[in-house]
Formats: sequence, C-alpha cells, structure tokens
Amino acid sequence: MEIPGPFHLGGNTIFKIEHDLDEQGELSIWFYGGLVVRHGDRFDRYLTHLETLERLATNSSVTHVHCHLEHLAEVLSRAQHAIYRMLHAMRARGLPVTIYATGEQPEQSEHLRMSRLFVDGVGKQPGPPVKLMEIRRAS
Repeated sequence: MEIPGPFHLGGNTIFKIEHDLDEQGELSIWFYGGLVVRHGDRFDRYLTHLETLERLATNSSVTHVHCHLEHLAEVLSRAQHAIYRMLHAMRARGLPVTIYATGEQPEQSEHLRMSRLFVDGVGKQPGPPVKLMEIRRAS
C-alpha cells in the first residue's frame, strides 16, 4: 500500500495530521491544531484521511499504533469521535494502541477526558492492550 503524505486542511497549517511508520512497524500519528469544519468537502477529506490511516495500519506490517493528541486543539465532537472510531478499528484488527494526551490547555483537557473514557471502555474488552500516556511538561 502506498503510504499517504501529511494531511493539511485547506492547504494551511491550522489543522494537520502527520504520521510515520518506523522500521519496527510502529505507526505514530500526530494531530495538530483545531478542526472546526462541520461538514462539506473539507470534513469529508478529513474522514477519508482517517480511513486511509486505518487501512495503512491493517494492510502493512504495523505492530503498534501511537496516537498523539497532545497538540490537538479544539475539535468538533464528530471529528473527535472519528479518531476514536479509527483507533477502535485498528485495535479490533489486533493492534495494540497507545494514546498520548495532555490536559494543560482547556481545550486539551477534553481530549484527555475522552481518551480516558476510551481506554477505560475498550480496555475492558478482550484484545490487544490499549494505554493512555498523560503528557505533562516540567514547570
């Protein structure tokens, strides 16, 4: 499968998704900025990119998924849930998942809360491990 490039919403850097697949088969996905587009072509392109990342994780030699939400700003609920649906699908295909999140900014605390709920809920189901790493900066 061809590895997709980074995703920039509208060609700008307000919202972007980057990823890397290393030689050990670990797929790291980073989300940056805020996604406030509710519908239309831009939101559909976002959902399509998440589906592409899901296919990349399940059609290659990926051994672990690392999802970095610590730089994610305000995101629509629907867009946020799409991230967790992607991670759930990856785990359902046998991949362990680690989520990285922080609560340092008010908008980031929602991602941390949602990540906790996701890990608690999915972790009770049989399957590969799913973990949350809470990132804190030294003061």
